Amino acid sequence: MLEKTFKTRAFTVISLALLLTCSWAMPKQALASSEEKPREGLPGRRVGGGTRGQCFSSVGRLMALVPENNLGFTKKAYPNILFYLPPTSTPAMVEFVLQDESRQSVYETTFTKSSAGGVINFSLPESTSLPPLAINKKYNWYVSLICNPENRANDIVVHGWIQRVELDSNLTKKLEQTTSPLGRVALYAQAGLWQDALATLAQLRSTQPNDSKLAVNWTQLLKTENLDAIAQEPFLEIQIPNSP
Repeated sequence: MLEKTFKTRAFTVISLALLLTCSWAMPKQALASSEEKPREGLPGRRVGGGTRGQCFSSVGRLMALVPENNLGFTKKAYPNILFYLPPTSTPAMVEFVLQDESRQSVYETTFTKSSAGGVINFSLPESTSLPPLAINKKYNWYVSLICNPENRANDIVVHGWIQRVELDSNLTKKLEQTTSPLGRVALYAQAGLWQDALATLAQLRSTQPNDSKLAVNWTQLLKTENLDAIAQEPFLEIQIPNSP
């Protein structure tokens, strides 16, 4: 039992060290090609403007949970995208839009949030209307908090970018052999796959909210990109209309 406890604690320390030292600018170990590429930043808006009208709230702002360079990498064809919705004075409509590099909309949906604030772990649906993300192509995603449906000029908007990459065989094998979800988080973090590390850890946190080790890892991961202001916020469940 003592040996098992030691291994668990040791792994937690190791995973935290990976989170603290990882770089999300370029997934060096994730790409099938070993060619180095320069750090890249893209235009985006991580934090929304002040609240207004129906969206009035005395605390919190709409936030896109993306790295500071606004680009998150993923290995998944249908990845998860995370954002924080602030409390609102009443339930409010939220719009999510995904665009390709030519600014063509490839997916969009709306849903209603309650007046409560919290983190949304949004999963792109596997449907005939949404093709899988193309490898090495960038997609721009937008979240709009609709403060006045009659005047969309008052929307509060954040947006970020996501890019799917092809994994090398070594990392693919490690992920296949790793049965621990937290172990996969550490591998994603080491490889620079922000979207997958964040989404996997968010899922663990939402299902095990009282696990102190997960809470520490979640905070440290957010802190790597100065997003830890929302580390203590709850996770929200939302109902997304069915896609064809």
